Amino acid sequence: MKKESQIFLLESQLRDREFEIAMLRETAEAISGELSLDNVFQVVADHARKLILAETVLIPVLDEKLAQYTYRAGCGKNADEIVGQSLPLDTGVCGWVWRNKRPWWHGVLKELSEEERNRWEKEAGTIILVPLIGKRHFLGGIAGINKIGSKDFTQRDLDLLTLFAHQVSYTIENAELFDQLTKSKLQSDEYQRELQALNTELERRVAQRTTALADAVKELEHLAMHDMLTDLPNRSLVEDRLQQGIHIAKREKKVISLMMIDLNRFKEVNDKHGHDAGDSLLKQVAMRLRRILRQSDTAGRLGGDEFAIVLPSTDAAGAMKVAEKLLKVMESPFKVGENSLSIACSVGIAMYPQHGGDVAGLCRNADVAMYAAKRSGRGYAIYRPGDEKNMM
Repeated sequence: MKKESQIFLLESQLRDREFEIAMLRETAEAISGELSLDNVFQVVADHARKLILAETVLIPVLDEKLAQYTYRAGCGKNADEIVGQSLPLDTGVCGWVWRNKRPWWHGVLKELSEEERNRWEKEAGTIILVPLIGKRHFLGGIAGINKIGSKDFTQRDLDLLTLFAHQVSYTIENAELFDQLTKSKLQSDEYQRELQALNTELERRVAQRTTALADAVKELEHLAMHDMLTDLPNRSLVEDRLQQGIHIAKREKKVISLMMIDLNRFKEVNDKHGHDAGDSLLKQVAMRLRRILRQSDTAGRLGGDEFAIVLPSTDAAGAMKVAEKLLKVMESPFKVGENSLSIACSVGIAMYPQHGGDVAGLCRNADVAMYAAKRSGRGYAIYRPGDEKNMM
């Protein structure tokens, strides 16, 4: 029964995911054919309501002076009474989202002081509101009021609505631009020729919107799995690649090596030369890591000055050769602004299955080996049972 329950749960989650993907695709197709800004807002409201099952969805939009917001579109209970109303930006949940540049939902209440929490519980009620942020400026938001079935909005609702807002923000921004140009065209015949040229370009851009939305989703997926500073895979993607490598190694009775890398005395670079210099150094380290890797290898930044390399089908001898290449490529000074900086690194190596049978075990033991290398000053070290005692 437990296995059947798990299968049922997975099937339910898959159906939910298929529904979400279909909804996002349907929205992209609907918006791509719309040039009217009001129509775009209404499409966004209609699809957002289906996505999070809200009784009411409203689209508050900021004016150009950022002094007030106006409800430009909405659907559901009492929406007709609210659409068209304008309020000062410093009032209500919209003002809170604008000031904090983050979504509002009931989970935020836990972070507030008791006085603020009492105030917002009374004023906000069961509201979820995520910001619409374009490439150029803050646009407004998507607000859901009261979950159908008298339930609270969940973390899943927040995640879905946030992804949805990312997708439609650029389209709304483009639609605003088109709307402004159209109004300018109607105001003066003197600019007719110029507006026709602009209109041709806009039509070309409209034809590309569906592709642009798909590219935006890919970009979001890339950002979610890569370090924003170095563009290397982040911890989540490194651990995923390591997990896949372990499965393959187990099935094919092969080995896989993991290297943990820490830059020695990196804090001194930040303290002496500033964080911009530190960021520049990390980018250059990432570039040098890429030079020594095979196509099947994965190098990632785990955070701070800590990096990792996953080496499929690589035993201890192979991992040591990679470590030696890495230490060699790190020997040349780094050019940071007008300064030439030299920085060494410490490398710890752990191998599957000898040093761990899962991701957590390999990461832990590679980290232990890295500290052993740092203590010894040898540059790199392979994990040895008992090294943990020296970390106490």
